[in-house]
Amino acid sequence: MQRPRVSHVGSLEMTLIGSNTSVDSISAKLECPKISTIIFDIDDTLYDVGTGFTAHRNTDSATSFMVDKLHFPSKEEAQILRDEYFTKYHSTAKGLTVAEADGKLPPLPDGVTLPADRTSRFDPEELDEYWAQHLDFSLLGGPDPKCIETFEMMSRKLKIVGFSNGPRKYVTRVLKEIGLEYFFQSKQLFAVNDVLPHCKPDHGAFQLVLEKIGVVPRECIMVEDSMKNIRVAKSLGMKTILVVGKDRKRENRSAEYQKSADDAEATKAGDIPDETDPAVDAVVEVASEVSLVLNRWGLL
Repeated sequence: MQRPRVSHVGSLEMTLIGSNTSVDSISAKLECPKISTIIFDIDDTLYDVGTGFTAHRNTDSATSFMVDKLHFPSKEEAQILRDEYFTKYHSTAKGLTVAEADGKLPPLPDGVTLPADRTSRFDPEELDEYWAQHLDFSLLGGPDPKCIETFEMMSRKLKIVGFSNGPRKYVTRVLKEIGLEYFFQSKQLFAVNDVLPHCKPDHGAFQLVLEKIGVVPRECIMVEDSMKNIRVAKSLGMKTILVVGKDRKRENRSAEYQKSADDAEATKAGDIPDETDPAVDAVVEVASEVSLVLNRWGLL
């Protein structure tokens, strides 16, 4: 009996049995042999980065919260601190938690005290409520029929999980606004509240989510716009799909759309999508195109 020989093509290991076996005929079977779960980031992944919503959330809305609730003297000072910590932690909630521990929040004004049940100035639940009530969700543009159709196809074959660095009420509101709330069961939706003191891209955050949904990394696909998160997911053994934004693939980029997307990316310093990174297994512009990748991998 002829011993199988192993060939490495990119990140895919394929077993070739006999010289007459076609690589193409077996690659679809071996590309993702045990995938059971697809994990989606939410922001700039399930809606497009160029909508203006992310720039709105990460600038005016974040700083308004910091002025109103944390007593920063100005939005400009709030933005500087928010950007410093977001660059490190990729989550406003985690960043403000650490900023308080570092003593970077302004002192309480005279006559202002914390509620009796609070020991910390910053409460992620308060940010969650603030965003759910104050953000302009109309910027999301409503449901995308093509994306909903993609999720309907995926839901028949794969377990769908949401994993966001945003707080829970906010994340749920986003999913409702874009028509995808139905596909994310409560026990399979994870917000930053559920994994603190971790958050993406901490390994601990990924491991906690994997434990709770009862899967191992090699059974999962991670769909993300963040390179930091893509790299960690790949290092754990997941397949990865990078979402770069509408008209932002290298061959499709338009100057007009690039500007709106760049405004959003500017609020996420050091994390611009890089489709050439070896941690990226596939690239799509928008979430509705994920089905094309899954078909190519023989999963739908």
